[in-house]
Amino acid sequence: MSPLHDYLTGSSGEKYKQRRWMFEWARFLPPFLGKHITRAILPKSFEHMRELDAAFTFDRQERGLSAMRFKGTKITDSVPTNELMERIIRPVTLVTTGPSALNHDWEAEKKSGRMIVAVTGGAGFLKERGIVPELLILSDPGFCKTGGYHIRDAIGIPLVLEYRCAAALEAYFPGAFLQRRVSIVERVNRWYGLPPLSKSELQRMNKESKSPFRLGELAPIGWSDCLDLGFFPSSTVAIVALQVLVALGATDIEIIGMDLGGTHSVYGNARPSRLEQNYESIILPSFIMMKSALSNRGIKIRNVSPSCPLPPELFKFS
Repeated sequence: MSPLHDYLTGSSGEKYKQRRWMFEWARFLPPFLGKHITRAILPKSFEHMRELDAAFTFDRQERGLSAMRFKGTKITDSVPTNELMERIIRPVTLVTTGPSALNHDWEAEKKSGRMIVAVTGGAGFLKERGIVPELLILSDPGFCKTGGYHIRDAIGIPLVLEYRCAAALEAYFPGAFLQRRVSIVERVNRWYGLPPLSKSELQRMNKESKSPFRLGELAPIGWSDCLDLGFFPSSTVAIVALQVLVALGATDIEIIGMDLGGTHSVYGNARPSRLEQNYESIILPSFIMMKSALSNRGIKIRNVSPSCPLPPELFKFS
């Protein structure tokens, strides 16, 4: 057990458990009272837990979250990400939902023999083209509240998602977890039920744990080589998906539809995003970190999204 594993599996989660039902009760107070009381119950150190319905809880074992429950009843088991499926040995096509995906040659893609992986609403987009992805990846709880039907209707496809996504998906689209294998993961330093570590504490624990993380200057920026301990979100699910795919063994990945272009998407009801605003401060540094993490590891990633602003040299690792 590493210091990071010890922190996640220790007794620190008791602090949240004691506050959880008080927080849920406060939601029924008048808004002018509830706002102040909820902030007192879950202070800034638990800010990342405020949007989580307290009726949803998660079991934890040594290798991460092992189950999600609603009012004590188990909704789904969760397995470590690298146990979700057999190790990936085929080339992978990662389908994101920028509008350039509309112009891709999907008939050729069907014949290519590549493993198709989709993020957010990509499953619905691919279904319209007669393609069933082999893996789905989600990191945005807000999408799960409005577009979760894309996931619910993709019956049986393995799913990797952040724990707040899991709660939102079940709350708004019940039954989405039936008949599928699931890996529920956590964002680094926004772990379920735990206050975040200070920057110096995280750096120390990471070093003492043999550096499973590459840490950026800002919290969302980094790279994880151990999904059991968490992922870095950047501001785009593509970077999350790349961490998942590398953890699953993928060494040949192409990315379609990663346009990083605001509200434009393959589906008409796309939610507003901050992709353009966060490009210089979060997204670009996240891909620079990815290049550093993957250099000289025998991994190939090709970005075939023609309008993506990321420099092509970020995808050359040797």
